Amino acid sequence: MPFVTLTVDGFVATLALDPPDGLLDRATLEALAAAAAEVAAATDRIHVLVVTGAGADFGCGWSAALLAEPAADRYARPPGAAADALAAVPQPTIAALRGRACSGGLELALACDIRIAAADARFALADVAAGRLPLAGGTQRLPRAVGRAHALRLLLTAAEIDAAEALRIGLVSEVVAADALLPAAHALAGTIASRGPIAARFAKEAVYRGSELPLAAGLRAELDLTVILQTTADRAEGVRAFVEQRAPHFDGH
Repeated sequence: MPFVTLTVDGFVATLALDPPDGLLDRATLEALAAAAAEVAAATDRIHVLVVTGAGADFGCGWSAALLAEPAADRYARPPGAAADALAAVPQPTIAALRGRACSGGLELALACDIRIAAADARFALADVAAGRLPLAGGTQRLPRAVGRAHALRLLLTAAEIDAAEALRIGLVSEVVAADALLPAAHALAGTIASRGPIAARFAKEAVYRGSELPLAAGLRAELDLTVILQTTADRAEGVRAFVEQRAPHFDGH
């Protein structure tokens, strides 16, 4: 049984994680990284990626075997490489979170651009309580998502929070009923996919690049991407559609 399943419907891809017992192991991480690379290489036919869990939980943490690996193995094959591959996907990504998203599961969710939670979802980065640090970027992506104070509170106390609290602090952008989670995620993905795919990728790039730059440099990066976008057929189609007062038909070129 595959631990990661990738399906495509129209311009929306869905990546479903199904690690053994909900615990992330090497096989799952390597399959996830490969699937993320496949999506990243298919910008012509995949415009949005939804990441979700195939089981009751998005991800409950790390497998015992992975935690027992020698330090040398961690350097040679960092567990965070899968989250990095997911974060590197140029298309917009949406995490649809049900059940528990804890430790490595939450770190994978943080590698996505938008997070939607089912009302029964729970979140925690409890690694410090076990005497270790997060393995996949949790100390870096969590503060960028919710701010330093909330991130340190969650990291240092190992507190588990519910979906309502996650929404309050900005960890997720929407909370829906459990049975509405995937429909809501795919509806959002469909809306994004209907926009200009190149413009959507460039908008994502501008936001991430700009967040690491001084304002003036970020504004220049935005302008550079705008100029590049001007050379595309999609940009010309958008202008024509506006002039002709019709919906645009983007083809990603």
